[in-house]
Amino acid sequence: MLRNLGRVRTALVGMVAAVLAGWLSPSAQAQSAQRPAAPQPSASRPAPSPPSPALPPDLKDLRGEWKRAGAGFACTVTPPRQLSQDLLVAVMARACMRLGPLVVGDAAATATAALGQPHRTLKQPQDKVAWIYFVGQREHYPYFVVTVAADKIVALQVTGDGTTTAPGYELSTVGLGATTDDLVAVFGQPSHFEPSELKGVELWTYPPHPFSFELKGGRVMSIRINQR
Repeated sequence: MLRNLGRVRTALVGMVAAVLAGWLSPSAQAQSAQRPAAPQPSASRPAPSPPSPALPPDLKDLRGEWKRAGAGFACTVTPPRQLSQDLLVAVMARACMRLGPLVVGDAAATATAALGQPHRTLKQPQDKVAWIYFVGQREHYPYFVVTVAADKIVALQVTGDGTTTAPGYELSTVGLGATTDDLVAVFGQPSHFEPSELKGVELWTYPPHPFSFELKGGRVMSIRINQR
């Protein structure tokens, strides 16, 4: 399964890279995109069976951080006030699923509300669609991919070329361009890593946790978080 996930992720990066190469090369023809308040451990809390309580506006935009907790990770977040147990669980379930301005699990409409219409779209397996937004200059790295299925955001990914940065798109202080040492200092060594199908790129994953990273030349070139 990990290998299949890596192939899907690499295929998406490769597809967008190929399309970018076409856009950025003056001599290239246009290419088709048909290819593409105390820290609490979230892992120790089972998801509640009833729907999560609706979060008030001051709690929706809280950003959490993943921290090592023994062999696993904890989602840490500092609420602005004391919360009920149900609200605290709901906040933790959301705060660490944020990348950039969006949250995995939110309605797809939140992406267009925050970022406008996608600059490009790519069809994905299992009736998913990747909405591509350029971060900064159009048709240049880095870019932000919002994967949508059944009108929900199911994955978020920011990708550069190994040298670019994307301020505001960090995951627990680790952003594009971070060194291997920076990544290990926050997340530790990966539970699993394998060579990517992209030359010189490694995929680092931390199953069963929902985040992963791609590295090129000792630098983070891609950060992904997906629905659990």
